[in-house]
Amino acid sequence: MAADAIVQAETYYLPPTPRRGQPVQDWSQVPGAELLYKWVDYKWNWRAPVPTATVSDDPGLYARIDDGRWVAECQCGAAWIVSVLDPRFGCAQCRRDWVPLIVPEDIPAAEAEAMALDRRFWFHPDDPRNPAEPAPEPEPTPEEPEVPADPEPEEPQ
Repeated sequence: MAADAIVQAETYYLPPTPRRGQPVQDWSQVPGAELLYKWVDYKWNWRAPVPTATVSDDPGLYARIDDGRWVAECQCGAAWIVSVLDPRFGCAQCRRDWVPLIVPEDIPAAEAEAMALDRRFWFHPDDPRNPAEPAPEPEPTPEEPEVPADPEPEEPQ
């Protein structure tokens, strides 16, 4: 894995290094979004089934770059490294079905923007969790000219 690349599921969730006498596992034909399930099975011995259904009424989750990794956060609070090439999100923690993963239209541009930062963060502009400060609202144009306030009456001496 190159130090100058943003990590995603295909470069993070890798098969185990075989021990002497064990066969090499080939995960190259596993779709990117499904690699998480292979990985948690081998790494943590979780038996989380790969989702078979898609939640049709879910608007989806936004992918973002967090410290050099493409991630998405589930409603249960778990965050997983995701594949922007296979934009589906399922959670091995709460075992939710697939929901759409919302990725930027220009993935290389988003990665280049993140690479320019020390900690490598990027949020989709439409993501409600985006901490970027919104553009300042324009100054309202007065409909009537402002009338100066009456001066305060002086106190008698």
